[in-house]
Amino acid sequence: MIQILIVIAPLFLIIFASAILQKFKNLGADWQKVLNEFALKIGLPVLIFTALVGTKFSFTEEAPLIIANSALIIASFILVFLIGKIFRIKKQTLKTLFICFAFGNVAYLGIPVLIQVSGEEILPTASLIVAIYLFWIFTIGIGYLDYSIKEKTEDIIKDIIKGLIKNPLLIAVVLGLVVGSLNITMPTILTKSLDMISASVTPTVLIVIGLFIGSSKIGKLSEWSPVLLFSAITLMALPAIFYFGLKLLGISPAQFSSSIIQAAMPLAITPFALADKYKLNKTFIARSVVLSTILAAVSLPFWASIL
Repeated sequence: MIQILIVIAPLFLIIFASAILQKFKNLGADWQKVLNEFALKIGLPVLIFTALVGTKFSFTEEAPLIIANSALIIASFILVFLIGKIFRIKKQTLKTLFICFAFGNVAYLGIPVLIQVSGEEILPTASLIVAIYLFWIFTIGIGYLDYSIKEKTEDIIKDIIKGLIKNPLLIAVVLGLVVGSLNITMPTILTKSLDMISASVTPTVLIVIGLFIGSSKIGKLSEWSPVLLFSAITLMALPAIFYFGLKLLGISPAQFSSSIIQAAMPLAITPFALADKYKLNKTFIARSVVLSTILAAVSLPFWASIL
């Protein structure tokens, strides 16, 4: 585990250094906004596209990966919904947990961690896992949130389709698979330009996470109990269910090591951006992003060392 911790440590060093810089130097919201826009709309899509262009994709070969990750995400949606109904959780809390349990930081943190642990060759697999998460989150996840605030089914379906079509990461996956499957050779000058952008992505997304943590308010320690419980479940319980579920089915967890590590990711920043629109618990989300990311510095090396 110490070796894995040393491998992953540089990623969290950048995150925590950015957080400290934001906390004491007060860089302002503009830095976070601009870097986040670059990472989401340019950097990560380019990284994913370039990873998939040179990959021969087969739905038959990738079916186990797609099914396993889809099953975990859908199961998390169902579990939260059932627990909410059984224990009569307040509507706002139910909606918040519904989207947060499935919304791990598989793109911003997941891709850098997997590259750091397994090398650049893992990028196509990591990109496909990201696509699976985004598909279900922007269909079932956002669909449920839309249902909670809208009455017309037509509006919900429109929002889901619009969200999928406009999502730059999903667009990058589709374009990458199409170009790769057609064996289209891109000009060298273009590939070199894309490689330069790709090289800037990892430090950028790590800085964005750090700036978010640094700009978050701490509050009272007594208010962090639910956040600690949520973080423990997402960082340890969910990947453990995935891990032992595969063992029960007679499947070696090592075959799905990338998927299990992605399932162990801390909460992503995106639910915080959705909080106002869907009337979610913004304070809980912000604190969960902060605490789960900090604890992930220990939990991710643990899972990586096991796998």
